Amino acid sequence: MVLAFWVYGSSAAKGAKAWPASKARHPQLMAVKIWAVAHLLVNGDVASIVLFGSMLAWGRRVRDPDHRAEPNWTPPAHAGKATYIRLVVITLVMLVVVTAIHTLLGVSPFS
Repeated sequence: MVLAFWVYGSSAAKGAKAWPASKARHPQLMAVKIWAVAHLLVNGDVASIVLFGSMLAWGRRVRDPDHRAEPNWTPPAHAGKATYIRLVVITLVMLVVVTAIHTLLGVSPFS
């Protein structure tokens, strides 16, 4: 999940992008797919498979038409050190907030 937070946070940078957003056309969509795979790996019940599997399938389905519509995509420039520092802070804040929400809901995210 930390990787999903990193990818999601890296999509927020204006102009130059941090890795892996500099390699992906849609880093937020990439983060959703990483999130879905991470949850599929740890949750084996049918409800989780339906929910997270459908999110993964949705992420794949949304991506395909855009790649066909715009085949000549140019990746953005790579970000500097300041962007990576901000990204570490964003990732840590998101990790704390999501952990707190899961804990308040009675689900241990680290079990």
